[in-house]
Amino acid sequence: MGLLQDVGRRIPSSKESVEKTNDPPRRAEKMPPRMGFFRRRIRLKGNSSVSIPLGMVLLFPCLVLGLISVLFMRTPDTEGIMDMPAGTPPSIRYGVACSETAILLTSCRKINDKYDKPFSIGCLEPQVNGPRANAAFVVLARNKELDGVIQSIKSIERHFNRWFHYPYVFLNDGDFNETFRETVENHTSSLVEWGKIEPEMWGFPDWVDPEVAREGIQKQGDAAIMYGGMESYHHMCRFYSG
Repeated sequence: MGLLQDVGRRIPSSKESVEKTNDPPRRAEKMPPRMGFFRRRIRLKGNSSVSIPLGMVLLFPCLVLGLISVLFMRTPDTEGIMDMPAGTPPSIRYGVACSETAILLTSCRKINDKYDKPFSIGCLEPQVNGPRANAAFVVLARNKELDGVIQSIKSIERHFNRWFHYPYVFLNDGDFNETFRETVENHTSSLVEWGKIEPEMWGFPDWVDPEVAREGIQKQGDAAIMYGGMESYHHMCRFYSG
């Protein structure tokens, strides 16, 4: 009898089992307020009946950011360029094409330090004492093109003419104003000469019908040929042609 009573006390009754099955909801009710905030459900749209927990909404961007971080950590820092393989430098490949058999015969050799090295390394000082060419910079410009002319002069002086001081010859189909002259002369230490192109050297020659020429220029403009629709551009090309 004592043994049966002891076993009976160890077996839970049906009431106790029901209470135990109801424990999870009770635990959920006792969940801390912080966790309850993430269990709040959010509707996908204002009038939609479909809703998802707020925790899942916050978890999705975290997963995306984590995936991006993993990809960046696994990708080598090559800035889009593949790493060169270690070892000897690449060899130069020479080929001889055989037209009859259409076979390409190739042979390889390593780079030769004597014949394949660069001509010079770094910046070289120009040799200003060598023979000089009898030359000048001829610039065809107008007063309204002053900004572009100054940019060109700065580049020429910085990279070349500050050592050689070749003169400039500025030509225009009109007259250069004082602002143009003073600005150009302030940007170079070389001699600057000014000239004016006469109408017979700039416009249409006597044997050309101006109306026919302008019609051809208009056709080039309609065909979207670069500068083809500019009459002054055609005059410039004719002048430079001699």
